[in-house]
Amino acid sequence: MTEPLTVIARARAKPGKESALEAALQALLLPTHQEPGCLFYALHRCNDIPGQFVTYERWASREALDAHLASVHVQALLSKLDALLAEPPEIVTYSVVSGGLPEKMRIG
Repeated sequence: MTEPLTVIARARAKPGKESALEAALQALLLPTHQEPGCLFYALHRCNDIPGQFVTYERWASREALDAHLASVHVQALLSKLDALLAEPPEIVTYSVVSGGLPEKMRIG
């Protein structure tokens, strides 16, 4: 059985590009939510670092994540990022470590 993956992706806008980056990231929400392998996908704005955003994502499998990364909407975003980002995005995948109370281990 394929294990779900958690992805945390961080992006920081160039000064003056905060609103444009937020809009570009928001444009991913609906099409990403409609992908068959998307279990959870939420965009967060950092309260402590202006212009920094994080997506917290859960994917049914590595294949589902790979399909997301190859999607038209993600590729369209990638073509805009050089003009918007202060530094390369950080995208890291994780697997859940079991233990504790199962009802406290779920997002959403």
